[in-house]
This record gives sequence, structure tokens and C-alpha cells, in this order.
Amino acid sequence: MQFAKVICLALLSLASAGPRTRQPHALLAEDGGMQKPARSHSSNFWLKSKGKEPKCNDKKVVDSGDDKWLACPKDCPVWADDRGDGVDCNFECVEATPKACIKVNPKEPIPDKDMGICRACLVDGCDVCTTKGEDTCAKCQPGFTLKEGKCENDNKYYWYALGGFCAFMFLFFCAYMIDLFTRPIVNEAGLKHALKARSLSKPRMPPDESGARHLWPVSTNLMKQVVAGVGTQLQFNFQAAIIVWALAVSAAWALLAYFVDDALFILGTRRAKTARQNCILVAWGFETQHRLMWTKVDFMIVLYIASFLLCMALGVYQLRIFQKTDQANSTHKDFAARIRNMPLMEGTENVEEQLKERIESATGQKVVGVSVCWDFVEHEEDVMELLESQLVEKDAALHPEPVAEEEPEEPQSWFAKMERSTMLPAMASEANKIVAKGEATAEERAQAQECAGDDDGDQVVDVKEVDIIGILKSIRTCPDAYAVFETETARDAAVDTSVQSGGIEFNGNMITLNASRVEPQSVQWPNCANTDLWFKAKRILMGVGVICLGLAVWVVAFYLPYAWFSLTFNYSYGREPGLMAGVTFSMVVVAGNLLMYQVCSITAVNAKFIYIDDREVCYMLCYCFACTFNVVLDLCCTYKVAYKINVGLRQKTYDGHLLENIQTFAGRFESYAMQRLLANNLWAYAFPATFLIGFVAEPIATIYAPFKVACQIIGSQPSVGGFMAEQLMPALIAGTEYDLSRYADVLLNVMIAVLIFFFPGGFNIQMFGALGVCHIIIYALDHYKVLRCIKAVEYAGKMVDWWAQLVLCLPTALMLSCLVFKANCEPDYYCLNDGDTVIACAAAFFAHVFLHTLCLIFVVPLFGQEASGDDADSVTYKSVCERLACSWFTSNPIYCLRSQYIYKHSPPCTFYSPGKEHLMELNEELGFYFDNDAAPEEDFNAKLVDTDALKANFDKLKAQLKKDEPADEQKDEEGAAKA
Repeated sequence: MQFAKVICLALLSLASAGPRTRQPHALLAEDGGMQKPARSHSSNFWLKSKGKEPKCNDKKVVDSGDDKWLACPKDCPVWADDRGDGVDCNFECVEATPKACIKVNPKEPIPDKDMGICRACLVDGCDVCTTKGEDTCAKCQPGFTLKEGKCENDNKYYWYALGGFCAFMFLFFCAYMIDLFTRPIVNEAGLKHALKARSLSKPRMPPDESGARHLWPVSTNLMKQVVAGVGTQLQFNFQAAIIVWALAVSAAWALLAYFVDDALFILGTRRAKTARQNCILVAWGFETQHRLMWTKVDFMIVLYIASFLLCMALGVYQLRIFQKTDQANSTHKDFAARIRNMPLMEGTENVEEQLKERIESATGQKVVGVSVCWDFVEHEEDVMELLESQLVEKDAALHPEPVAEEEPEEPQSWFAKMERSTMLPAMASEANKIVAKGEATAEERAQAQECAGDDDGDQVVDVKEVDIIGILKSIRTCPDAYAVFETETARDAAVDTSVQSGGIEFNGNMITLNASRVEPQSVQWPNCANTDLWFKAKRILMGVGVICLGLAVWVVAFYLPYAWFSLTFNYSYGREPGLMAGVTFSMVVVAGNLLMYQVCSITAVNAKFIYIDDREVCYMLCYCFACTFNVVLDLCCTYKVAYKINVGLRQKTYDGHLLENIQTFAGRFESYAMQRLLANNLWAYAFPATFLIGFVAEPIATIYAPFKVACQIIGSQPSVGGFMAEQLMPALIAGTEYDLSRYADVLLNVMIAVLIFFFPGGFNIQMFGALGVCHIIIYALDHYKVLRCIKAVEYAGKMVDWWAQLVLCLPTALMLSCLVFKANCEPDYYCLNDGDTVIACAAAFFAHVFLHTLCLIFVVPLFGQEASGDDADSVTYKSVCERLACSWFTSNPIYCLRSQYIYKHSPPCTFYSPGKEHLMELNEELGFYFDNDAAPEEDFNAKLVDTDALKANFDKLKAQLKKDEPADEQKDEEGAAKA
């Protein structure tokens, strides 16, 4: 709170300070002879004015002091832009005839009374207009063909083909939806089973006094409560910090504009439709921007320092949250030691028992058990399907469902047959039941053979056999394993013994032990074989190549056609492409981001990281890189379009040089005409395309709509039941798999918002206000998604959050670069030439990245909490295992199968799957202590908002108010009597 007060006082003192050396421009004063008030009010030149009416053929060079809306008299009602004498912004009023317009400017022969100007022809793709005074073209631009005075697009057949393809896909989709949603629901049992499985798999609260595990209330504060792991808690805190920061920046600039000069509210936001208006606007904007540049520079100094310090404060806060949560909650990682450098051993050996005995004898500590990593990548699908199918069959045996008296008929439409033959086997399993080899009945084998000989291929197999014993004996161990001890103290002692002795000899290898930094849910067991760094590097490099290929596809198929349209559009006289172009632009941006989302996700998955946190970091960095490329590409196109528009309008710099004669990037970029257009385009890029549309569409496109489709497919296909129904529901609903990708979205939006500081300040309030408000909406959607939509997940590390904080150095470095750019040649500051300015901005950027990184690595950890080991002996593995179902044993698929088929434990280790915790069986001898009943089922027909309860509460409050009214009246009367 003290820090916030200091920042507010600094901003208020800055707002009231006024300019240091620069005096207000004379043309902008409201009254030349009056003293300027403490708060400046710039001339409201953009409002309709009643200036002195000009005379016909009276030439005048306009500047910032002229009336932007001044109209010509009726006798000569149009303004003509006289460029014959080489002087720009020289206008005169002429008659509304082509002859009068051509006399002043042959390139603008058309008198337009509505616009009040002489103008050129408005023909898209036209290079040279005719002199007939009509909207006809004499010569077209490259890529267009002249036909009857109009320019036809040579690429029209490409647009026809693209439109036809899109129309075909839309009609095909509509036909499928109509067929799907007109089918009757005939598989109620399968649908109920799938809905029950989906409900049970959602995040649940710890068991209450009765042992029931209910859904978390929607009012749960995800910034304080650990629901999907401390990693998810850190993500919500990160989002909240960005929201507060964005709204604070918007409010700070509003205060600055209110106390200093109201021109800061609109600087750069005004638009011009005619050359005369543009001349006045550019002159006013340039003068006003430079007159008030001291406010921008001082504001950027305060903002940069405050933002940098807040980044460090956020890093400390997040670190302390993680440490506090970790110390307050004993979990499975506190009892586990990671074993490295395991020898390669065959599946025929009793590896777990041998390793357990060796560690106990070497360390002197009792080991609960050992969970070994196995190389089963080639058999992953069969292994996982068998385990999941066994859980479904076990659940069905414990909770049998009624069997239908008659088998309903399968739908026979073309789309329904396509589902059975193609979609269902691809998205779910090939069978409704997966069993080990030899466990299928004779009847089930006969049915499988019958389906295998089906020519149509539209039958779903009931049973599929897997030679699991052969698989378990053929696989070999990986270099890693995990030893579980009874207490954290025992684990630490074993690790110390291993370190002091230089390792433990086991089967010819020196294995080492170190404390586990992850939870068992974070281990991707099939990827444990891929520990070679060169293997991962190759996969990541291949992924980068795929990302570049995806970017190329997006550029060629989506962006270049739009960029070509943008560059060939006629922007003269304030024309804009229109609503469809704006919608197309938004869709191009959303499509690009969505494509990068999918490509980067696939890249991170294919890198085969052992830990989920590593995968999420890889995804976040790849996504930031890819989307940053999208933004840079679009800004380059925007720069080209803005330059073309301003050259066409013969825009000059304030000192009189034509923009087309400026050869340096910095010189062009600093011109107010370019600054104004670039700011407008950046705002259009940010809102709503990047800030809002994709995030609002995401829950509809990935959760709600797929949920309805999945329900209809399962309910209308009687052959889909049990295991297949459970698999199909999450396969269709992509949004149930929660990840930490929101970090990348937030960081990208922050970087886009910060870029607005390079341009006039009129967009600052709306840019950061939109950033804050949009992310409040995103936060609310994510909040509901975690509590009601996702499959239970546990992100127990802080690595993703640490990397996100590191990436925060980029927008902060952009602020410093902007400060260097804006302070150039300002009073009391340095003055560099164009080339040196670019170098200085780049140097400031990389200097801050270096400083930010050093502070995050060395300074932030100094403010963390000290570790407390008071309960290291009092909390045992058994007490934790009784509370948390997912352990180092139950999460390891091969351990569970070896327990059943190799060691033949009774009962064997039950594989952990969210929603199936009630199927786990006790075996205290082996360290399996979790036992709980099934969670209460969710009512999918319940209202999202209990309107009856709200009405009852409202009536109660209303009655209470009526009851209090007489007492208030009596008090008033007593008070009046005393008075």
C-alpha cells in the first residue's frame, strides 16, 4: 500500500508540474491575450465551427490554427488543392465544375459537393484517373485489368475458388449438424455413462466428514485456493496482477491528461477525410505532440521504473506463495527421491524388488516401494487403453446399469455410417472393451471376427485383445526411477547418504538419489525413455521447423491475400475498406493465433518431455515467438500501408520535407502523419481481434459446442457404450484438457499494448483500459472453466510462472526503448541522428533484458521464505496417501500392470484416473492406502443460476427493509424533537 501511495503522489506531482522549458504554442492558446490557466484546454478544432467564410479563388496555406470544418461559399462550394506552385496545403474555393477543378489541380478533376472538395476518381486498383470529371480510370495498377473505366482484379478466380471452398465446407458442416441433431436419442445408458464419467473427472474438493468429494463452489478464489495445483494458482495471480497494472496505467494517463492538457485524451485519434483536414490535423498534432512531449517522457520514466519494480515484487510474491503452499501441504513429492543412471534391465526381472532391497541396505532407511520408468513408447496405446478399459469394467461391476430390453437400431444415414467407420475409431477406441490376451470369451471373439469381415466397416467391435504379458516381458527399464520413503526425514537422509558416498552400486551402475521436485501427476511416464538431450534438441528443432512451416502456410493462405488487398485499396479522402474487411482482418488475426496455438502445442508434445512443466514452458516460449512473428509481420504491412497512404496525400514532415523523400526508417516513423495512422492500426489489431474475440469464442468452440455434439453422437449411436463412450467425450471436447497456455496469451497482449507508447498518447487510455477489461472477462471464463469444465489436473511446479516472469522483461524493455525514442532531442535531454536513435533504442532494450534476468535470478530469491522442517517426521507417507489418490505407484501404468500380471499382487495396484478414485483398493503391505467412495454425481439439468433462491433472498431483503422503515422514521422524529 505504501508503494502504491508513493506512485500516486509521483503521478500527481508530475501532472501538476507543467512543462519545464517548452512554452505553449501560440496558435493553440484559447485566447491569445489571456493568461494560460493551470489546466490547459487545447483548441477544440475537431468540433463544428462558425469561422469566417472564405472568398472564391482566394488561396491560403493552412496550418494548425485554421478551422478544420470551414466550408466554402455556395458560389464556389468545393475546396481545390493547388499543387502547381510546389507549395503543399495550399487550398482555394472553386466552382463545382470539372473545368474549375482541373484548372487548379489536373489530378483531381471531380467536384464532390457532398465532401466539399475536388477529388480524384475513386476506383479500386486505379493508378491514373481520366480527366472527364467522372469516377473512371485511365490506367490500372499491376494486378488489375482496365475494362470500361473500371479495374478488374486479375486474381478474382482465386477469390472465387476460396469462396467456393469455404461455402462448400459450410454447407457440408450444416448438413452434418442437421443430420446429427435430428436423430433420436436411443442410447441413453451410454450417454448417461459418459456424462457421469465426465462429471467425476472434474476437480473435486477433499473428502468432507461423510467422505464425499464435492465440486468446488463457483465462488472459490483461485488466487488463494489450490484447486489444480499451485502452478494454476500462480497463473491466476499472474493474470490478476496484469489486470491491475493495465487499469492503473489507463487511470494514470487519464489523470495526467485531466490535470495537464485535455489534448492528451485525443492526440492521434482524430481522422481526416479531405486533404485540407489532414493538413490541419497533422500540423496541430505535430505541434501538440511536441509541446506535450515532456508529459510523455516523464510519464514513461515513472511507468518504466514502477513497472520494473512491480515485476520484481510480483516475482517475490509468486515465489513466497509457492513456498508457503509447499510448506503448508505435504504431498507425494516430499517422500520421493529420484533415482538416476539406472542400468538397462529386462521386463522379465523383478526390478522393483531388487532396487528396493539395494537402497534399503545402502542407506539404512526403510523404502515403501520403488516406481521404475519403463520404455513402452511403442506399446503406449495398447497399455493405456487396457488400463482405462479395466477401470470401466470394474466400475460397471460395482455399479451395474440396467440393460435395455431391445437393442435399438443404428442410424443409417451417410453421416452416421461415416461416424462408425471413421470418426469413432479415430477419436476413441476401436472397441467397447479392451482385455488381456486370453481373457475374452468365445462369444466376444466370434463377434470380433464377424466385425473384422464386415465389408462396410461400419460396425464397432465389442472386444479387443492385447498381449499384455508379452509386452511387459519385452520392454526394458529407463535410466530413471523413484524411491518412496515413509517420512521426508528418511528421504533426506537417504539422499545425503547417496551424495556422500558418491552413489549406490546397483547391477553394475552407480545410481544416484536426489529429492524429487515434481509430483507424480507431472511425470509423463511414456516419455521417460527419452532422456537424451540431443534427442530433445532434435525434436525441438523439428518443432521449430513445423512452426515456421505453419507460419508460411498462414502467410501464404491467409495473410498475403489480405495484405495485397490492403495495399491495393484506394484510401483516398478518408475511405476505409469497410465492415467486411474489418471482420476479415479480425478473422485473419484469430486464425493465425489459433494455428500457432495448435502447431506450438503439437511441437511441445512431440518434444517428449518427461515432465509436464517442461512441456508447458516449451509451449509458452514457442507460442510467444510465433505470435510475436505474426504481430511483427502485421505491423510491417501496416507500416507499408500507412506510408503509401501518406505519400499519396503528399504528406510532409513539419519542417517541410515530403515524406517520400525521407530515406531513413526513423525519419519516416517519427513523422506525425505516420504516427497517427500506425497508432490507429495498432489499436485495430489489438481490439477486439487480439484482446477479446478469440478468448470469447474459445469456450464456445472448444467446450460448449463440442459437448453438445458429443452428447448427440453418443446418444444416437447405440453401439457406443462403456469404454468408448468415456473416451469419445473428452476426445471431442478439447477444452477439458487444461494447460498453462494463458501465460503466453497474457504476455502477447501486454507486449502489443506497450507498443502504443511509441505513438501519440490519445490511444493510451482505451488501449490499457481494453487490456484490463478484456482480461477481466478472460479471467472469469478461465475461473469457471477450471471449476466446472476441465479434467482434474495438478500443476505442482513454478517453472512456467518463472519463465513467464522472465518474458515480462520484453514489454518492460519496450517501455525503456520507447523512453529513449521519445526523449530524443527534447529539452534537457540528448539529441541523436536517425541511425543512432535506432541503435540507442536497441541497446536500451537488451540492457534491460540483461538487468531483468539478473534480478530475477539473483535478487528475487533473496526475499523468499525460509524452509521449515518442523513436521518432517510427524507427517508420514501413509497419511498423505490416504488423502491423495495419485501416487508414484498408481500413476505409473507399467507398475500397475506388473503388479497385476507379473507380481500377481492381491489386490493389485489400481491405475489412477481422474474420476475413478473410488475404484482403488487398499493394500497396506505394498503402500496403497487410499480408499474412498464415488463422488456425488453432477446434475447437468440444473440451472446455472438458482433464480428461485435469488428471488427468495430478494424478497427477504425487501421485507427487512420495510420492517426497518418505521424504526428509521421514529428515530428521525425523535431527532427532530430534540432539535
